[in-house]
Amino acid sequence: MRRRMRSGMRRRGLPRPVLAFGTIGLFGAALSDPLWFPARMHGLALVPEPLLWLMGAVISFYFGARHQAKGQEFQRSAVETAARAQDVAHRVQALTEGKADGAKAQRQADATPSPNAALEDWRAVHGANADAGVAR
Repeated sequence: MRRRMRSGMRRRGLPRPVLAFGTIGLFGAALSDPLWFPARMHGLALVPEPLLWLMGAVISFYFGARHQAKGQEFQRSAVETAARAQDVAHRVQALTEGKADGAKAQRQADATPSPNAALEDWRAVHGANADAGVAR
């Protein structure tokens, strides 16, 4: 249970809002108690510089890895879209060649596999031609 909750918080991006709201909270603390904030900053000045570099590296690697993963996901979806472009172009060309060929293009469109599992289940129960009267 605990592992699932931590995993969900990481997947939903909890560290980024915490860092953002924490920074805003520091501004609020500096405005509400002007003597408290400098005392904390003087304490921060006593932290060894290598430790600050290490903390910066950990934060940079965290956000850099997330940026890398999102970039790769975008590239993958762009490649999938480009791979489907030729099929779409052929279908459009078949539709624009003439109205008589429209039925052929529709049959080709129906023959291509659908990634919609629920639709496939419905067609299996109601028959392959059950949705012939449905307007598209």
